[in-house]
Amino acid sequence: MSQEWSEHDSIHISTNKNNLHVEKTDINRSLSSLTPKINSLDSILRKCGDLGRFQLIHYFFMNWISMSFGITSFYYVFGAAEAEHRCRLPHHIWPNDTQYNPVDEKHRMYINKYIPKDVSGQKWEKCVQYSAGNMNDTLVSCLNGWVYDRSVFGYTFTEEANFVCEYQAPRSWLAVAIQSSGFSLLIIGSLADEYGRKKVAAIISIILFVTCFLTQIILRWMSIPIKTKFFILLLNQFASGLATSNFSLVFILMLELTSSTYTSFAGNLAFISYSIGEVLVTLFAYLTRDWQDLKWVNLVFIGLSLPYLYFMPESPLYLYAKGQYTKLESLLRRIARQNGRTEAEWYPHYQDLLHSQPVKLTSRQDSTIPQTIYPLFRNRKMILQLLNVCLMSLTTLMIYFQISYGLAMLDVSPYLAILIGAVCEAFSYITSSILISTKLGRKGSFIFTMSLTIVFILLIPIMRERSPILTICVALAAKYSISAGTAISWIYVPELFPTSIRSTANGFFIAFSRIGAILAPVISTSIHKKYSSYTFYASSALAFVVLFCSLFLPETKDKPMDCEPEHLVSRNDI
Repeated sequence: MSQEWSEHDSIHISTNKNNLHVEKTDINRSLSSLTPKINSLDSILRKCGDLGRFQLIHYFFMNWISMSFGITSFYYVFGAAEAEHRCRLPHHIWPNDTQYNPVDEKHRMYINKYIPKDVSGQKWEKCVQYSAGNMNDTLVSCLNGWVYDRSVFGYTFTEEANFVCEYQAPRSWLAVAIQSSGFSLLIIGSLADEYGRKKVAAIISIILFVTCFLTQIILRWMSIPIKTKFFILLLNQFASGLATSNFSLVFILMLELTSSTYTSFAGNLAFISYSIGEVLVTLFAYLTRDWQDLKWVNLVFIGLSLPYLYFMPESPLYLYAKGQYTKLESLLRRIARQNGRTEAEWYPHYQDLLHSQPVKLTSRQDSTIPQTIYPLFRNRKMILQLLNVCLMSLTTLMIYFQISYGLAMLDVSPYLAILIGAVCEAFSYITSSILISTKLGRKGSFIFTMSLTIVFILLIPIMRERSPILTICVALAAKYSISAGTAISWIYVPELFPTSIRSTANGFFIAFSRIGAILAPVISTSIHKKYSSYTFYASSALAFVVLFCSLFLPETKDKPMDCEPEHLVSRNDI
């Protein structure tokens, strides 16, 4: 059992067979008065070097995991893309109709005879044909399947499973599967708070890689029905989505490896790496032109980060919060040594920090996952703050994917659209890093970027009626602002919660963001194009609600991340 005392009290410990009995005495104040006070571990990290060689080396490898997150997030855009398609000609008319575009004039004549043009008069209708090859005949659904244009996306799973026209609904499940695995953070976040960021990240990485490896072997080399293949791919997508959880854990770890001076730098570096992942998956998709080959290239990239997990450090804030002082001291010594700091520069201050802390003794076996979640719900203020950030995450990511998928579907090359969007994002993350370092802070910067986002998404449907080029420009501006707002919120939210529950709270934050990520493709495939303007109006209204709610959150700029020890021991044991 554990019992808390004020900083003016010390302890006298007596034990029996079953429990620990703690009696209060009055010497803690005199002990702490003998040494100078250190406010937090934040100042010790500064003395060890808060952005030196140690951090930069590990940030390089951790950002490989960030890039993996970007790669898996945008697989759906290419692997399950809906390419241009039309009804297949009857077999007795053209026995081998596999080319979307006409191979000769005779082929063109038959296509025009059986397939009507769309309203633009430039392309063939995707889902209907004339019943008997006569323009006066009744239009019917495709009788012989579809022919796909592989010039853009190559061979997609959408083509293999014929997830088009009246069968297109299951296609969005592939996006839902990869996003829904983010809900695992409701558990994974608590596990990381209890057992450490490094250990849980390593386990999740291995599960992700092994599951994807086995399912992709089945998909590639086993002859199975398309329905079975679809469910295997869904499992693969769900496992791939664990990259979200890994990114969350590594993101928190990157923030906790440095002081409050450089948390914005560390966080935005991770987001820039995410945008590099977007560029890489676009390059991989362009080179492979096959949904299975793209899966394998992505998996190889993820697998390259596995050896690093052995060398990845644990969070110093986590070790301090758990009272693992031997490991903490060893880690701080590694940081100081690699950053060129001497023992005298930091170790005396570290000792002062330990001796200045209040003392409590907690039996290790009493720690459970529910106890790591309980503090989130122990008072009204904490509940309201958690609900606030959950709504924030849901809205920002829904708008982010709504705009990203919209850019990919515009009348430009999807590869070019994603590349331009990724570059736009990278600059937005640099902008957000600058903004949160100004007087605006975290809160003011988020309000500013969300205000811009509301304006831009209201302009998108207006510009779409006037000019495709202006539409792309406004959509890119909207992606710029929402990407900056998303990056700011991901740095802001972890700073709102103490170390002992930070990963748990961030797990809720990201889990709710997955709801937004799921809604975006579902809305995209469910709403008819002529009603799509209303989705932008609804998104802007929801963004305004988030902007209003964010006014009630505290500012965290220049405040050390709360790292109050969760398990403190007797001074004789330090």
